[in-house]
Amino acid sequence: MAYALLSCQVLIGAVFAVAALTKLRDPAAFAASVAALRLVPRGVASLAAGAVAVAEASVAALMFLPRAGFALAAALLLGFCAVIVKSRRSRVECRCFGAASGPLGPAHLVRNGLLLAVAALGWAAVSAVSAVSAVPAVHPDATAGGLAVAAFAGVAGAALLIVLPGNVRSV
Repeated sequence: MAYALLSCQVLIGAVFAVAALTKLRDPAAFAASVAALRLVPRGVASLAAGAVAVAEASVAALMFLPRAGFALAAALLLGFCAVIVKSRRSRVECRCFGAASGPLGPAHLVRNGLLLAVAALGWAAVSAVSAVSAVPAVHPDATAGGLAVAAFAGVAGAALLIVLPGNVRSV
């Protein structure tokens, strides 16, 4: 379970770190997309956009405290799903990872559902590993090679999920 936990931590941490960094790279564009959703008054769209970026960065940082990180990730993902469903007729461009990548739609819900599943698996893995070791990241049976493979799996999974909606549309 230590390997599953590490994979989940790396995957969720990487996805949310990339999302936050790309939003912070062009905050005006992300704020404009938040305003286009018409879910908050135009005057607070920049504040809401900043709050989203900070929350995403917080998820990445909280992967060192995995229970809190997975809980915040799940809460954000559920909120993102609600926004996607509510905006289904507006054709607002997705700026989940900075640059516009087509309108929000079903592929984004699939990605968020997969990320929710990873967060749930991570939560379960924290509980299982905590039952064996006082420090979740230190499992007595974990090997350096196994941890390296688990970390690589997390990075690879993150990369796939970051590009998923764009690939689904082009198929």
